[in-house]
Amino acid sequence: MDEALRAESYRVPMAVRTVRLIGSGPKASSYPICPKCGRTMDREYQNYCDRCGQALDWRYFKRARVMEL
Repeated sequence: MDEALRAESYRVPMAVRTVRLIGSGPKASSYPICPKCGRTMDREYQNYCDRCGQALDWRYFKRARVMEL
């Protein structure tokens, strides 16, 4: 039963609230961070994390916390 609940949790979207900033100045790049696995994603506004498969919610992304490398 615990395994089934864990599998279902990936279907419930989690809010993306953190961005990692790499570089500085005009050449800086930002990458959203998956709220489940904590890894950076290559693209914004994708439905699922390309690393762990977590469903994503982008409603709060404009107010995301910025982490510098």
